[in-house]
Amino acid sequence: MKLAHHDETGDGPVVVYMAPKMDAMLNRIQHYTGLRVPLQQDHYPMLVLAAGCMELLGGVLFTLNLKLGALLLMLFLVPTSLVMHNFWELERGSPAHQIEFVNFMKNLCLFGAFLMFLNMPRQVASLKYKAH
Repeated sequence: MKLAHHDETGDGPVVVYMAPKMDAMLNRIQHYTGLRVPLQQDHYPMLVLAAGCMELLGGVLFTLNLKLGALLLMLFLVPTSLVMHNFWELERGSPAHQIEFVNFMKNLCLFGAFLMFLNMPRQVASLKYKAH
């Protein structure tokens, strides 16, 4: 589970890994837009919890063939991809750059697959596969 091993301060392994990446993204937003996002590191554990819940609920709903599941997973993928797989911040050609680039592209492909899923017509399985 993603939130395993959290202590009372909220400095679990995912938060420790995410914090510098989140800080870099917030700085980039401020640099390009001039807007400062008022988000302290104290709130990062809640972001991890919210992302985990969104991913879990979206996965369950998507498995049940519901469009809401695809929407939740798409909403999960956008900020997660931009914060966690920021290959543009790493040295080009390094192993870390390649890993983050591949993971970013994987998430982009998943986003496209969810868009396709949203545009597919819904059919009831029992009507499509009648027993003869």
